[in-house]
Amino acid sequence: MVKLEEIAEGQEIQEEEGLSDAASNYSSDSGASEYEESILERLWALRDMIHQDTRESISNNVTRVWSYGMRSASFLGNTLWVLTTSAIILVLPLAIELEREQAIMHMENEQKALMNQQPTHAYNSSGQPQQPGRASFIPPGY
Repeated sequence: MVKLEEIAEGQEIQEEEGLSDAASNYSSDSGASEYEESILERLWALRDMIHQDTRESISNNVTRVWSYGMRSASFLGNTLWVLTTSAIILVLPLAIELEREQAIMHMENEQKALMNQQPTHAYNSSGQPQQPGRASFIPPGY
């Protein structure tokens, strides 16, 4: 804040504590001790520069956009919830059943491979069962 004093024509100006008039006007210490205004207070004071109707219009538009955004976010959240729970309910049992079917097919393939590796009875060329330990010899040309 500025302190004003009226000076008569014949009166001399006295310097305060060795500072000139110009230096005392720009001193940072003189205004800081009296009152410091915050940025929020300065912005709040600027609202008077904008007409009341314009401020109300801006406020209504911002409120409308905020409301629309909140409703959209709520709708998207609910939609996402419905889709994920539906997918879990419908797709999870299908995935489990497919895994079970794959396991059964794998087990059947293993059993077929074991059956093909170990024949129960070996037959010789005459059609009679071959005795274990004796190798069947077929001469060339037969």
